[in-house]
Amino acid sequence: MNCYKCGKPMADDAKFCMSCGSPAAVQPPAEPVRTAFPYIPPRMEGGNIIIPIGRKYRVRCPDCGNVSDDLKRDESAGYPCPVCKKAYAYAGQLLVYRMGSFHPLYVARQISITVDGYDYGLIQNQDSVRVMLAPGSHVVSCDSYGLRNPMQYKIDITPEFNTYAFKFNLIYTGPFTYPGRGTTNEFKQCAPEEIPNI
Repeated sequence: MNCYKCGKPMADDAKFCMSCGSPAAVQPPAEPVRTAFPYIPPRMEGGNIIIPIGRKYRVRCPDCGNVSDDLKRDESAGYPCPVCKKAYAYAGQLLVYRMGSFHPLYVARQISITVDGYDYGLIQNQDSVRVMLAPGSHVVSCDSYGLRNPMQYKIDITPEFNTYAFKFNLIYTGPFTYPGRGTTNEFKQCAPEEIPNI
């Protein structure tokens, strides 16, 4: 190991640095390593999309209406509902990233994801979500509660276009003393590779 103060090499069992005399016990703890795994395109099988094993996804069960998050555990085309235990195959995916906001009013503020008028749950600051979708046209919107006029996009899930990615951002442009004034939301399409940890 190296001395935290002067950077000179030290023996692993040394109690003091032989160069500057700093105690080894004062070594600062190592920074935790944050690993971000890259986006891997899904594969298609018979018109059904199959995401890589270990990647998270969100589904809304067509039978019971439950919205749940899970991890892909096998190579099958099925995505099971944890409540009613039925599994469905999907033709496409919607990737949404809640861009990081460091403004104190917005760090804890969640956004809601809506597809075709159905609520698909909330997403936290600096988090990503993958929503599995059936083939056909869908209307997608994200909104932070209390903001007016959320932006909407129409997407078409086909075998050729099975992945759509969006970024959502809250932008505060007003004075700090008037929370809520000058707040706008930005909801824009992006490349799937720009969505972290999905």
